[in-house]
Amino acid sequence: MDIDKRDLATVVVLCIVFFSIAVWNLGLPQSPTTTWQTSENQSFYIDLGQIESVDAVYLLVKNGSASVQTYAGSPESWSLGESLSVTWPYDYYSWSKIAVTESTRYIRFTFENASVEVAEVAVLSQNYRKIPVVSVIGENASSQDLPKLNDEQSLVECPPTYLSETFFDEVYYVRTAENYLRLEYPYEWTHPPLGKLIISLGIVAFGYNPFGWRIMGVIFATLMLPFVYLLGKKLFATWIGAFACTFLFTFDFMHFTMARMATVDTFVVFFSLASQVFFLTYIKDVLKKGWSTTIFPLVLGFVFFALGFSTKWLVLYGFAGLIVFLLILRLREVMELKEDLSKRLSAIMDYPFYWLPLLLLIAIFIYFLTFIPDMLAGRSIIDVLGIQGSMFIYHSTLTATHPFSSAWWSWPIIQRPVWLYISYLPFNTKSTISLLGNPAIWWAGFASVIFVAIKAIPTRYMKKIPKVSHLLAKVDLKPDTAALFIAIVFFFQWLPYVLISRITFIYHYYVSVPFLCLASAYLINKVWGRKWGKMITVIFFALVVLLFALFYPVISGTPTSSTSIDSLKWFESWVF
Repeated sequence: MDIDKRDLATVVVLCIVFFSIAVWNLGLPQSPTTTWQTSENQSFYIDLGQIESVDAVYLLVKNGSASVQTYAGSPESWSLGESLSVTWPYDYYSWSKIAVTESTRYIRFTFENASVEVAEVAVLSQNYRKIPVVSVIGENASSQDLPKLNDEQSLVECPPTYLSETFFDEVYYVRTAENYLRLEYPYEWTHPPLGKLIISLGIVAFGYNPFGWRIMGVIFATLMLPFVYLLGKKLFATWIGAFACTFLFTFDFMHFTMARMATVDTFVVFFSLASQVFFLTYIKDVLKKGWSTTIFPLVLGFVFFALGFSTKWLVLYGFAGLIVFLLILRLREVMELKEDLSKRLSAIMDYPFYWLPLLLLIAIFIYFLTFIPDMLAGRSIIDVLGIQGSMFIYHSTLTATHPFSSAWWSWPIIQRPVWLYISYLPFNTKSTISLLGNPAIWWAGFASVIFVAIKAIPTRYMKKIPKVSHLLAKVDLKPDTAALFIAIVFFFQWLPYVLISRITFIYHYYVSVPFLCLASAYLINKVWGRKWGKMITVIFFALVVLLFALFYPVISGTPTSSTSIDSLKWFESWVF
């Protein structure tokens, strides 16, 4: 397999296209950071400078919980308004809205049962204009830091959208990334540290703001594309095969949406793809040169597996598929040996298989290195070892429910997307983000996976099936390595969820999405040489891009009319 200038140009263009689309309106590059904190019952009121027609007030809650009561009127005469319950941890760096709908100059806030940290207060007029807060006046001992509630008004987005706050699981991962930067105990401990450490790098580089905590996801999602291209080129040895799978992955909804979230799943898929590329490189070398070839690509495959495992344990499923693929290659040769059973068994562990335990130890060593920041925060080695069991117990015994959870079998048909975010905006518009796949890619891809899986079955076994043998009489008996690789890794990454009893979500399917693209590329590669094949492929590509453009508001959070968004609900179970 040779990578030429055409390949490099193709990858660079696709990376630029994806990065440009994904980084656009990713999040505000600056946001309020100074905070007022209360640990007991406190009260204050804000002065708008003149009487204003107020629609709502917003509190940017950094963390904590409280019961908040509002009043309108004046310091001499307050009238009771709406109340709000701020619940930790779900309100971590998020805007909480309190309806007012009054003409008033002053708005009073009382905090009860409070241990809350507030970064800024914002006021929206009834004609949807942001009203500057002139001053904040305390009514008790809380007044010292109260000016911090209106010292960054120029950074306030009002009404707020995803651009200026956390959403979905960002509340856990962003908080934990900040913990690591402060050498504090990590709040989120149910997954290994690496993904949260990567998020913290974005915060170091670009500051504590939505852009800073999300940018690493966009970078890693962009860097996935060269690895997908390499998988396609190594499997199909053609430009169209490599281009097809990468193009499809570029315009997949889930790839795009997950890239723009400060969660760790994008890093999991990146490390998984990198491991698979190096495993496939080693496998191709073995098929070409025999088992005496260098194991350096195999070592890199283990290293990237270790990095993926240090982010989320679920990469273990696909990694097991890669090991099984290697064993299939070895067993195929061992079965052809004219030796007794004992010698065949010993042949299985010949080079390089006796290196696998050492490579696994190296992977374990890398895994525990990622816990060094935990130890710098105060955890002992014993604590780090103990938390491994705690993570396993948490995931194996979790009994929580969620309105947007979904079963493993429903993912290929996109039965239940995850509704990540919603902000209702003026003029019957809304900013909404839903996590789902591009229907053209997912539905065609899964059909292609079934075809590829059948193609992966050796023909000599297929010929034993009645009514099939005569159709395969003239088919080459040579095993299809590309089909076998795609099928094994895909099903090893997907089917283990049959056995998992805890709630699951459609994003657990994310690691399998590149293989939907590879399966479709497998078929495209087969038909590209025919005129009708080119025509169908071009139409398919156009449909993929058309759907991406059509659903862009739903997968990006771009404010759009509610009517337009609702028209995209193809099924009752689709919510956004």
